[in-house]
Amino acid sequence: MRWSAASWLSVLLAFSPAARAQPGGGPVPGNRLAASRLADAEAARARLGLDRDYEGIAGIESVKIAVLDFGFEGIDDGRAYLPASAEIVEHYDPALITRFGLGDPAYRKGFEPGNRHGRQMTQIVWAVTGFRPGGPKFYLLNANGPTMLRRAVRYAIERKVDVILFCGSFEGGGSGNGRGPINRYVSEALAAGILWVNAAGNYGGSVYNGPVRILPEGYLRLRDSSDIASLRFRNRIDENTVTVTLTWNDYREEEDAGTDKDLDLFVEDPTGRVVGKSTKVQVSDTSRATGGDETRNPRERVVLAHLRAGPVVPSNPEFCYRIRIRAKRGPFTTADRLRVLVTSSRDAYLPPNGEAPRAAFEFLDATGQGELYPPADHPLVLTVGDRDPSSSLGPTADGRLKPDVVLDDSRAFFTDGEVTAGSSSAAAYVAGVVAVLRAAAPGLRPVELLHIARQGLAVPSSAANDRIARLARSAPPGVRLWQTPSRARLVELLREGR
Repeated sequence: MRWSAASWLSVLLAFSPAARAQPGGGPVPGNRLAASRLADAEAARARLGLDRDYEGIAGIESVKIAVLDFGFEGIDDGRAYLPASAEIVEHYDPALITRFGLGDPAYRKGFEPGNRHGRQMTQIVWAVTGFRPGGPKFYLLNANGPTMLRRAVRYAIERKVDVILFCGSFEGGGSGNGRGPINRYVSEALAAGILWVNAAGNYGGSVYNGPVRILPEGYLRLRDSSDIASLRFRNRIDENTVTVTLTWNDYREEEDAGTDKDLDLFVEDPTGRVVGKSTKVQVSDTSRATGGDETRNPRERVVLAHLRAGPVVPSNPEFCYRIRIRAKRGPFTTADRLRVLVTSSRDAYLPPNGEAPRAAFEFLDATGQGELYPPADHPLVLTVGDRDPSSSLGPTADGRLKPDVVLDDSRAFFTDGEVTAGSSSAAAYVAGVVAVLRAAAPGLRPVELLHIARQGLAVPSSAANDRIARLARSAPPGVRLWQTPSRARLVELLREGR
């Protein structure tokens, strides 16, 4: 199952007042409005290994951190969520867009209304760095979609930031091998000496990887048991929204570069009736505009809104919703591979007569690895996951082990009663440590940061059902637990890395 102790907590929080609305808070001395913050900052710093050597470290106020996200709700309502020097950018200057060719200057896409994910991740970073009123200097940048990500990266480069934190991914931005248009933008930041920390993603148990094997009737062979041309998933609650995204490894370095390989996607209910399909025509001609049923990207997506609970027949595991893929045209070879990502708006629920939450959704044919999407698959990005089964795992399509590090406990408790967890929180914690390391070693480079990360503790292999431990045992050096080096050890590691 995809949910564990952290997921149980999220279900319980769904029924609490704190999860439904943020407490307003009244005025406090100084005429400032009360603002929530990380409740256990000192304990978190201790867990991360920031010992007394790093207390009061000089230079943290001058470290510049860009948080790229799509929601910073509440940041401009007058509350002291962050240092007063923090800057928020929702729309970018047309002059910047024109100067660097960042798309149509008239194109604008704002933050996601009501979303405070980016604000909370930034608050975690601030707590780890010591809650200094003078900094670090934060830039909160709109990265809501590939175009806005590209603009955010350029803005960060122009502001000469030291660290970028990105707790997102693009399932349609590459082939899982560290390349593609999204990772090209990331490489620009890395080339400028910026340390990039990325969440691994929370797609654990949600991804199928496999070869493109075309059957005589045109459908793809997806498994080797009965009904070989299908992938199965179960939905146990009504009005759940399930999204199925199909991609294949024909992404190029340029965005919308075109493809001459065409696949179609279908979803059937347990009776065999088609309940959703995506049959866009993939085109390789970049000299003309695409029509409404055309795309230059190797991707198909089906969104099943308000999906009904499918009947569960324990004696017949084939009685499920089914995904089918058909090859329309293209020179597919044995080197071609595809990925299917299946996500739901609700992962867990409380059954009427149950004492514990149950999984609301289950992807029976998930392959259990190869779950990283750009830019978490970039070779020079510090990719961070956690031990929860929902945290995404590699290896990458070109065989590299990822994530680079994991946290044992990524939970973040805020003073308004909110709790966050998952790879985003894990990445935010590590980004805070990275900012401290940058203050301690101003010349720290991306390759040196990865070298430091890989000196952590090996993931314990005692838990037979720990899939991260299984991945860690698959090849050296394996996935590591984050371990902050002492100041003396940091000097040694920098010497080794250079």
